[in-house]
Amino acid sequence: MKKIFLSLLLLVGLKVNAVVHIENRDSIKIYVDNALRIIKNRSINSGKMDWNKIDLKVAQKIGKLKYIRETYPIINDVLEKLGDSHSRFFPPETVASYVKGYRATGIPFPEIKTAFLANRYAYIVLPAFYCYNMDEWNEFVNNFRAELSKLSGQKPKGWILDLRDNEGGMFAPMYAAIAPLLDQSNVIGWMDRNGKNNFFNFKADRLFENKKAVYLFKLTTHKIKIKNPNLVLLINERTASSAEFAAISFVGQKNVTIIGNKTNGLTSANQEHKLSDGAFLVLTEGITIDRNLKQYVNVGEGLVGDIKIGQLTGNEENDKKLYLEKAYGVLGSKATH
Repeated sequence: MKKIFLSLLLLVGLKVNAVVHIENRDSIKIYVDNALRIIKNRSINSGKMDWNKIDLKVAQKIGKLKYIRETYPIINDVLEKLGDSHSRFFPPETVASYVKGYRATGIPFPEIKTAFLANRYAYIVLPAFYCYNMDEWNEFVNNFRAELSKLSGQKPKGWILDLRDNEGGMFAPMYAAIAPLLDQSNVIGWMDRNGKNNFFNFKADRLFENKKAVYLFKLTTHKIKIKNPNLVLLINERTASSAEFAAISFVGQKNVTIIGNKTNGLTSANQEHKLSDGAFLVLTEGITIDRNLKQYVNVGEGLVGDIKIGQLTGNEENDKKLYLEKAYGVLGSKATH
């Protein structure tokens, strides 16, 4: 009787293990299929891929896997094959750290540096901003706009917006921050894989993609609008990604001059997609366009300044002086006209 019982128990155990293993296999396949479907449907380079070959290879690789985490390198490999330099995979723990924000992870909060230069020019730095925490988005935007308001109260003869060394991060809070300096709507957007032009806009504390509000900010700063500012924008080769989008937003605006040799050249339009385990797929889904519908297609080309800065010294303070001398020259000449 004991032998029969043990045999039944062993049989039941084997069946349970088989069911669990099958469920794992099914969940792994569903997870990978969903990720590949998003890539196929949204990536701008999807049409260049041999999906029959990729699907076959992926199916072979996931056949013996037991955990979803083991699929991450496989998905990453597919993203690398897209060849757009911006599509990437973020595991759940990385996403979680972004969502927690700067302070919860012990990282210093980005500082908004300002100055009133030569007793006439408002100077403000837009720093990189990498977190996905909505409270800290609001804090960042409110801090920047509060500094704009203080500088505006000093009646400057010109503005200097410094984007040097800003390597990017989240564009939405950056765009909300600089919106008071922009002169019109539809200044930055993307052309999608179907050839449709789409634009970001900021209105009534909301960030819009075309007519759809995608983010609502809680702004405590009073309404600020700096009309037709004489503005100099400072860029360098470390101005990258979302900071490049911020710079491109000013291309073609009246009384704006961009100083610097070029930006980094990570100007593709990207979108994040959350997967079932909390991981993110970030995909290049379009070509960045400015208000005049100029396309920023080539990786590494970047935005070229109206006025080149020439050879830099490598010394932070000396290089800043070179930029500011150029900026003073531009703003001074505008003031005399």
